[in-house]
Amino acid sequence: MNIVNRVKGLTPKERARVVDEILQSRYAIPFSKKETLSKATIYRWLREYRESTDVGAALMGKERSDKGKFPTLDDGQKNALIRWRYENEYRTVEDLREELLNHESTCGSPPPSTSTIARFLRANGLSRANMLFGDKPQAKIRLAFEAEYPQQVWMADTKGPDVYVTDPKDPSKSVQAKPIAFIDDHSRYLTSVRYVIDENEPAIMALFCQAVLLYGIPEILYLDRGSPYMGKSLKRAASLIGCNVIHAHKRDCQAKGKIEKVLRTIHERLEHEMMASGKSAVTLEEYNERVAAYVSQDYNRHVHEETRQTPEERFFAYPAEMRRFITKDSLIMIFLPCRTASVSKTGLVQANKKKYLVQDAMLWGKKVEVRFEDSLPDKVYIWFEEKYYGEAFLFIEENDFLQREAITENVRRAPEISIPDANQAPVYSRLERQLAKYREEMEAFDLNGQIDQSRKKKQEVRSSIISGKPVNAPEKAAPSDSFGADEFLYLLMKLLRKKFAPSERLAVHTFWRAVGPIDENLVRKTVGRLLGEEHPVEDLKGYLEEIRLCVLTKYNNE
Repeated sequence: MNIVNRVKGLTPKERARVVDEILQSRYAIPFSKKETLSKATIYRWLREYRESTDVGAALMGKERSDKGKFPTLDDGQKNALIRWRYENEYRTVEDLREELLNHESTCGSPPPSTSTIARFLRANGLSRANMLFGDKPQAKIRLAFEAEYPQQVWMADTKGPDVYVTDPKDPSKSVQAKPIAFIDDHSRYLTSVRYVIDENEPAIMALFCQAVLLYGIPEILYLDRGSPYMGKSLKRAASLIGCNVIHAHKRDCQAKGKIEKVLRTIHERLEHEMMASGKSAVTLEEYNERVAAYVSQDYNRHVHEETRQTPEERFFAYPAEMRRFITKDSLIMIFLPCRTASVSKTGLVQANKKKYLVQDAMLWGKKVEVRFEDSLPDKVYIWFEEKYYGEAFLFIEENDFLQREAITENVRRAPEISIPDANQAPVYSRLERQLAKYREEMEAFDLNGQIDQSRKKKQEVRSSIISGKPVNAPEKAAPSDSFGADEFLYLLMKLLRKKFAPSERLAVHTFWRAVGPIDENLVRKTVGRLLGEEHPVEDLKGYLEEIRLCVLTKYNNE
């Protein structure tokens, strides 16, 4: 009403000027995400005010004439919606509409909209909020945060035991299975998710190792204080690859709201559907196959309501050259179970109730880290001060005189075999070839060098994102006439006279890969024209879109 009072008694010329001022202003509009008004809305309010007989109720909210009626829903569709909602209260309106369209008896013409279905369910008391919460008070509101770019923060968590699968050891019994998930905070991309029966530190490390091998090393791993996430082996392995492990405060699971919401979505969209299917015996492999299909086909490719992008698109927009990778052999070595032990003065270290001989004499008498494989009990791997010092082999003491005499007697009684002449057969050199190949690979394998390279690249990536200097760029680059992505970024910052945030830098690089190469003169003319038209400097997307249109126009003319 305040806006109508400003324009109702003015001349057409003055009214046009005031309307232009109103269009430039921002308003807090109830029940809407918009902050501006359109010219058609203002003139529609003015027309309603002039044509109304009751000035006091001219612009009041109108009640729908078809309130309580659902003309596009027939009886079959209504019965199906009620039944499906009662079967699983977690089904969304979009899921129900998709199910209606996939059955011949409920598809209808024209198809009902999601708002019609939502109003019908709300009118019958079948909305998700009413069925799940009822009159219960909602949780308190918390402030949200988001990482500036992918691979900066990963989160991991485990959901409660709501799933029962067939026991692999005894098919006649059922055991509890829990999903463990890793998510990228910036893009909401699920890097790894799997159901496990035993929730322990080795299971967490195996999933984290798999995610790092596929997508690279994150800078921060944000975890809660559950016992599987508080182990020393996970923290030491993450530290070696240059990933900082941070734990949330005690009894503050809401701090990891993003991963909590994803696990709740899996519980609602997957687990409840599996329960509603009525299948009694489900194996662990079937659940893992189902969750992999849901994540890859639905979740990672569905537009997120906060980012307005799919997690897959937002995650892979991060340049590959700015990700940190490490070889599979090094990663497996680093993520082995780890224990701390002291090396004796004679070079022996004890692990798993066995003694091993340390080859490097510099480590004798010091406390080292021992990594081991359960499948290879005859050797362990020695680490000291985050560096690898080789293998330590099993040490067996033979002090029994009678046992040694029996071994000697067996050797003496061994039957003699007549060996043919050496010229009759070639020398068997299979082991020699394997040994030569193994030594060649071991000489080329430098685990400590890969660890140092991973840490060095982490510093380069962080400095390039913060300062704008490209990764692996020389200190004094030689002058070049080529106009690339970095020059395009610097030119935009210079023309707009502002320093870009990491997200804006990422947007510029992504735009260059999609549209580039771009002529430098075209960029200068386009940005200069928009600045002359007083286009807002903060609207970087507007400048990039105008440059894209100019590039397309230029190519079409050519």
